[in-house]
Amino acid sequence: MIDASLGASPFLIPALALILLATAVTAWLLHRRNGRVPVAPLGAAVSGAAVLAATLSPLGTHAPAMRVCSLPPDLAASLFADQGLMNIALFVPSALFLTVATRRPVTVAAALALLSGAVEVAQALTPGMARACDASDFGANLLGALLGCLAGHAWSRRRTDRTTPETAGRTRARDLRLGVIVSVCGGILLSAVALPALAFTASDARADQRPDAAQLAAAADAVRVFFGPEAVPTDVRYTPATQRRPGRVDVSTGSGNITLAWPSREVTSGQLAAVVPEKASQARLTEGTARETGDAFAAKHFPWALRDSQAQVFAAGGPDQQAKVVQWRSRVDGVLMPMRLDVVIGADRKILSFAARNEHATDLPRATMTREQAAAKARAVYPDARVTSSELMARLDNRGHWRVCWMVSLTPPAGMAPPTKTAGPGAASGPSAGTGPMVFGLAFDAVTGDPFSGPTTPRA
Repeated sequence: MIDASLGASPFLIPALALILLATAVTAWLLHRRNGRVPVAPLGAAVSGAAVLAATLSPLGTHAPAMRVCSLPPDLAASLFADQGLMNIALFVPSALFLTVATRRPVTVAAALALLSGAVEVAQALTPGMARACDASDFGANLLGALLGCLAGHAWSRRRTDRTTPETAGRTRARDLRLGVIVSVCGGILLSAVALPALAFTASDARADQRPDAAQLAAAADAVRVFFGPEAVPTDVRYTPATQRRPGRVDVSTGSGNITLAWPSREVTSGQLAAVVPEKASQARLTEGTARETGDAFAAKHFPWALRDSQAQVFAAGGPDQQAKVVQWRSRVDGVLMPMRLDVVIGADRKILSFAARNEHATDLPRATMTREQAAAKARAVYPDARVTSSELMARLDNRGHWRVCWMVSLTPPAGMAPPTKTAGPGAASGPSAGTGPMVFGLAFDAVTGDPFSGPTTPRA
């Protein structure tokens, strides 16, 4: 997480500068006193301090301990991604200088491997660091240590050509024995700490989906807000923004999941509780109770949804037959705004899931097409389909401009398959099966009357 450290810790670079300054002063004093500078020990001290500063500096003082270690599906790809290359480079100088100073490459490699493992465990178990354990980081650090030890060993051999074969053999044997002892004892100790305390999860996230420190901290904050102060993320991954969609941070916990828009950090959806079949003895969830529960949830987490909006309550269906959906929508001059909040409430009054969008349309043109004209255009495209509803709404077009469009919902006749999103301009996919009659939608620009096409054209 070197890039995260540089971006999120403003004191890291000044701290490294102070380390370099202190090293320069020490080297100058030693040179004045002894006439020579112990380059290898000083280099080992500087590079070791840099490793500790880059890996253990806190990035979010309010973040809880993650207590999770992710295992990448493709270690080789992770090693040679930008983050992996930085982790490799971080450990090369320490390994090189320590090997030159001690002439024990096996012991140095074992000690640095143990240090890397201890750093990953500390990152996952220490509150206030906003860091997580990642096996790919350990692999990159280990590879950097091995490369540095090989380079240091090659350099040491050039400087010790006069060593007898017997002395060199004894040195290698002692180095091997000490390296084995460090590896075994350190590995046992580290395993005793890590295995009971960490949850090891296999992650299928690509290298470009790895979150940075700010995203990890935002994920931890959101999890505490929605799942409780003791909840921690078990998996966090980032989906970069595209031309049509903002970035997204998907966060999983042991109880559910939430999604944040990035870089706005707004929570846009979540699954907070499992849906279970209703019990015969359960009290019936009334619309009034669902509305009361939904209002309380919205007031706590999404107060913007309660301003200048109207709420409706519907049956949600599914395994919990009493579950209700509370929807908040806003209309301006009869045009449905993009702002929306949907909250699904179970029969036990628990919030099962939600979807939120805090967005406002600006500079909307005035609609000139009437509802009847929009329905007539839809029937002209599908003469055998029946128009079931129509809604005037604000939508973004492909250039990112807000437009007013008519979304006309139709029910196809028996034997006719509804069109998909690829069927042509203005076509929108139908609803989920099993919740009602098959319905699909057509969208028309309410000013020009042309079929409307945008980044998303959902059913009304």
